[in-house]
Amino acid sequence: MSLNAAIDGLRTTLATMTGLKRTYADPPESINEFPALIVYSQRGEMHFSAAGGHSLHTLIADVYHARQVLPEAVDAAKVWPDLAYAILKDNQTLGGSVSHVVGPIGYQMLPLQYNQNLHFGVKFTITVKVNES
Repeated sequence: MSLNAAIDGLRTTLATMTGLKRTYADPPESINEFPALIVYSQRGEMHFSAAGGHSLHTLIADVYHARQVLPEAVDAAKVWPDLAYAILKDNQTLGGSVSHVVGPIGYQMLPLQYNQNLHFGVKFTITVKVNES
């Protein structure tokens, strides 16, 4: 298991959320389809032990819900936390790419800047544990 596998596992798992139109494997130049998902690493820590150790990776999953920050977008984006929670609860190993998701799962609903554009969406903060052998 690796950081790359953890990112791929989270992206693949969250890509099953109903309503997503686009999931990016790599950050694009711009976002043109909404809602869209981008997953990346924010920070982590790695621990050594006689048994091999483990890593904790804090991953960010941004759901860019709409092109603009409008009341309709703010209202419509309310579905994402419940969808993400249900999917992660049912697949805590992210398809075998991590040992498990470490709670709590954080989220913020806010304007998200991407390149020079401001969109509205949800930023999830998800920590995963990877056991090293």
